[in-house]
Amino acid sequence: MLARNPYPDRTTDLVATAQRRPRGRPTGGGISADQAKDVLMDAAEELFTTRGYRASTMEAIAAHAGYSRAAIYRQFPNRRALVAAMVNRTTQSHIAAMLPRLPQGAGPMAILVEALVIVATELVSDPLLMTISEQAPDGTVASLIAEDPALTQLVEATIAGIIATDAEVIRPGLRPYDVAQFVITTALTLLLQAVPGASDPAVARRYLHTFVLPAIVTDPPPPGPVFDGR
Repeated sequence: MLARNPYPDRTTDLVATAQRRPRGRPTGGGISADQAKDVLMDAAEELFTTRGYRASTMEAIAAHAGYSRAAIYRQFPNRRALVAAMVNRTTQSHIAAMLPRLPQGAGPMAILVEALVIVATELVSDPLLMTISEQAPDGTVASLIAEDPALTQLVEATIAGIIATDAEVIRPGLRPYDVAQFVITTALTLLLQAVPGASDPAVARRYLHTFVLPAIVTDPPPPGPVFDGR
């Protein structure tokens, strides 16, 4: 025979508390912070392209991802930080997709040129970036890229690595940081479509070979006609 519960009121309280506990994700969702960020960015991307950038509040994004308002702010302190992370992820995705398309044995300058061609021809037409650019204040995407310290550090480290491997590739006297800033500025110019006809890969390459590479490399390609129409 079962013993009588000496604390019936306490048992009732515990059952009631369990019934009131939310059935959503446990704290942390059982996933890492990076995974949570990806889930939230996926939800934001879907809402931006379906509902619109302006209509997709942080609260709406969190709800769409199955998170609370507090949870999204734990991962992204504000909307700008969320959008910056999304722009960075999209940029990295395009660059990663470009690498397998490079000719085998391509040198560092060829990789640099092709990365900038990707900016001019593919990044400018990315659906997510187009949505943000069209509905956000002017220059939002470009300013987020320009303000990303991780991007500057990545490009600077790449240039420093090139110099360490072959000091004769980059013009003597140029600092890796300065070259990185120049490369990022060039990328932003292309992203803002300030170079006529650069959405055509051939025009973009001619522009980079004729005007950009001579500024940073010791042995640039010979100049030639760049823009169509003449």
